[in-house]
Amino acid sequence: MAAGAEQQLSLVADLGLQGDLFAAAPAALPSSDQAPGEANRSGDEAPLDDAQLEADATARPRRRRPARAAGGLDLATGDGNGNGGELSGLDTEPIGSTSAATPDGSCAAAAAPADAEDLPDHDLPRWHHHSLVDPARLTPVLRHYVELKAAHPERVLLYRLGDFFECFFEDAITLSRLLELTLTGKEAGKAIGRVPMAGLPHHAAERHCSELVRRGLSVALCDQLETTPAKGALLKREITRVLTPGTVLDEGMLSARRNNWLAAVVREGNHWGLAVADVSTGEFRLTERQGTDLLHQELLQQDAAEVLWSGEPEPAWCPDGLLLTSQPRTPFAAPEARARLLARFRLASLDGLGLAEAPLALRAAGGLLAYLEGTETGRLVPLDMPRLWHTGDQLVLDAQTRRNLELTRTQLGGSLQGSLLWALDRSMTAMGGRCLRRWIEAPLVDRAAISARQDGVGELVASRSLRLSVRRLLRPMGDLERLAGRAGAGTASARDLVALADGLERLPLLAGLLAQASSPPLTALQRTWPELVELAAVLRHTLVDDPPLSLSDGGLIHDSVDARLDGLRNQLDDQDTWLEQQEALERRASGNPNLRLQYHRTFGYFLSVSRAKAASVPTHWIRRQTLANEERFVTPELKGREGRILQLRTRAAQREYELFCALREQVGERAAVIREAARRVAELDVIASLAEVAATGGYCRPEIVEGRELWIDAGRHPVVEQLLVEEPFTANSLRLGSAPHAATVPDLLVLTGPNASGKSCYLRQSGLLQLMAQIGSWIPARSARLGIADRIFTRVGAVDDLASGQSTFMVEMAETANILHHATSHSLVLLDEIGRGTATFDGLSIAWAVAEHLAERIGARTIFATHYHELNELADLLPNVANAQVLVQETGDDLVFLHQVVTGGASRSYGIEAARLAGVPPVVVQRARQVLDRIEANSHVAVGLEPEA
Repeated sequence: MAAGAEQQLSLVADLGLQGDLFAAAPAALPSSDQAPGEANRSGDEAPLDDAQLEADATARPRRRRPARAAGGLDLATGDGNGNGGELSGLDTEPIGSTSAATPDGSCAAAAAPADAEDLPDHDLPRWHHHSLVDPARLTPVLRHYVELKAAHPERVLLYRLGDFFECFFEDAITLSRLLELTLTGKEAGKAIGRVPMAGLPHHAAERHCSELVRRGLSVALCDQLETTPAKGALLKREITRVLTPGTVLDEGMLSARRNNWLAAVVREGNHWGLAVADVSTGEFRLTERQGTDLLHQELLQQDAAEVLWSGEPEPAWCPDGLLLTSQPRTPFAAPEARARLLARFRLASLDGLGLAEAPLALRAAGGLLAYLEGTETGRLVPLDMPRLWHTGDQLVLDAQTRRNLELTRTQLGGSLQGSLLWALDRSMTAMGGRCLRRWIEAPLVDRAAISARQDGVGELVASRSLRLSVRRLLRPMGDLERLAGRAGAGTASARDLVALADGLERLPLLAGLLAQASSPPLTALQRTWPELVELAAVLRHTLVDDPPLSLSDGGLIHDSVDARLDGLRNQLDDQDTWLEQQEALERRASGNPNLRLQYHRTFGYFLSVSRAKAASVPTHWIRRQTLANEERFVTPELKGREGRILQLRTRAAQREYELFCALREQVGERAAVIREAARRVAELDVIASLAEVAATGGYCRPEIVEGRELWIDAGRHPVVEQLLVEEPFTANSLRLGSAPHAATVPDLLVLTGPNASGKSCYLRQSGLLQLMAQIGSWIPARSARLGIADRIFTRVGAVDDLASGQSTFMVEMAETANILHHATSHSLVLLDEIGRGTATFDGLSIAWAVAEHLAERIGARTIFATHYHELNELADLLPNVANAQVLVQETGDDLVFLHQVVTGGASRSYGIEAARLAGVPPVVVQRARQVLDRIEANSHVAVGLEPEA
């Protein structure tokens, strides 16, 4: 490896927060005339050069076995990985913090003040902001901190001092409040005095950074780039990582089964462009549309971790709860965006991307890439070529429909359990879980694509042995998409590459299992991917099976991989032999059979004896340290040998790091191919998951047709069915939408019945079965014949929006208006209790007019659940309207809900009986019955109106 690579090692911090950096090898070392294998004869030999080491490796070839950790001996006070005993926390530079570390790795909690912005001026420390001090009057360390903070004012700056990451001024106040850390102080110079400081242990940095990112903060990590400073200088430090909610790559900061989207928006008038990217998986998509309502809905669907925007501070189109990051306007300008896209993807022209018709999307993409470049401190994160998507590419689902149908989380509590995703997700891999979520959030509208997925599900349902074999093979497979991304970004650990090798080795096995498959999702993996299998073999040959977390302490590379490394390990073995012989020699010389030769990372090698034996040690021993129960000594010969051992150990660890970095770079160059294979594996995982649910749940394959039919025989709710334990789910049928040359089937169904009888469940069930069919899944029914819906609308339940000043009824009317403006004859509309939030006659009039408009003018397939029994008259007035009711059984004063939907309208709602079952006091129930009898005797609503022409 070139000398430049060795120098780079001493200047590049471990990007994985995996431990201290090791020192670089000495620049100039004298050559040695000693023959290989004679290093155990004396302790003052000069180190061997590379040619001698390679000759030693040839003369004494090493047998392939896992490399042992540095240290060599079973040492009582050290673990062989550089972690010593009582004084292992010492470092080359004093820590200026008085923060006390607790056993869990965090700093001791104290009553922390509120954030600087929340405190009145008289409650703030004197130096509560970095801009208040004159940098020239600060100590060198704090002067460097302020310089870095001035360059990154919007980020929390964590500055490495010894074994801690410290922050100062306003960041210290913020950190102490959010993480409940002790707010202390540090001397900043005679003219300044003490400034606020808070810190956290370096080994706990990832956990604490994850919490900061989860709270929407961006973090800049300034790490030490060397372990020994130049004479008269500070340790070299630079910002090595920038963590933001939308750009994190670390496994611990990401949700395994959902994408982490970074979005960028450009808006001009009513038109807008949107770019979204998941840097962990490489997906990069663009769209351009008009209407701020659509932008609001799209951002709600994407649920981006971070939204980039260069306009006003709080735009109305940004949904509440999303993190909006303000950006300068220049990167979003068309020339800069075009140049950045061409450079990033090494293109001569953007014509092939179709962005000529989407100039705002192009600008959004340029702004997103500029932001990524500002957070990338090492290699560029690999991204896919940007892909445009359009409204007609998928089934349109607005935010209300997603919420009401509980696609990925429940309305109550927002939990996964109880959602459609929970009911269908039997995937074996994290990438399969993300893929299924994307399918549910964006169902297909292309009949051929739907049928292809159905074929795959059917093939695995028909062959139980194939389905189980595929799922068994997928179960231990790692997240190839994100592993490839970390390798491409230069942040993958050795364990990441081992997991990647394991996954790539399974590709030929999958190809063998699917050799006889015929459906497109299965035949896509009949390819054996020879280039990836070869890469997996290289990884297996190079890396040990269970590498350590740290990249700096060695133990990563197999024997017989590199001649220079083998030579160094041979020399270390010789030194271990010398140490064992020296221990035996000193035991005889001292007459102490319990003497131990040990190693401490701060004090080096020493001889340990009990306090009782310390008085009788040989005269050539030198006392090094006195502890409560033991004395530690060194000898001149042992001390002379120690320097050579440490040099060999450092050179071996450095050589392993060089080999590992070269291997990681080789993997990163194949990131695009790995991700292509990973996405096919993810789709197979989803197909197998849907097949497992279909096979075990008694699902049927719905027939997808070109017409408007929504015919379901004995359908069941896919979620409620799984939640019921003591009783079976009651299946119900549905027929909406006429088929060509067939008898008339209604377009609108007026559904009546008691409260709590199951009307809302029936509505949601119908919407979910339509959606499941359009993701390519089988559905819980006896049989089904479905046309493709362009949109699904729902208006279910009572919800207010007090933040924007809208009452429950206004929200209901706004959602109803949206449906009436955008529904088509191919839409599915599910309405529940329209008009119930106002006076009876007003509500009935609105409900009648809405139902009439949907049936007569739009012709959308609609289920209209209501307690206005007068709407049953619509079936007599309009040919495409029918009535249905949910049955109940009266037994004396009790009601039994049968949950059975049958033809015909109900005449009663049984609301008073439902109130009694809910526990309303009997006196109130009795009075309600008296009032109802009087009203029914004296009131009658006659609607029977012919619709207007």
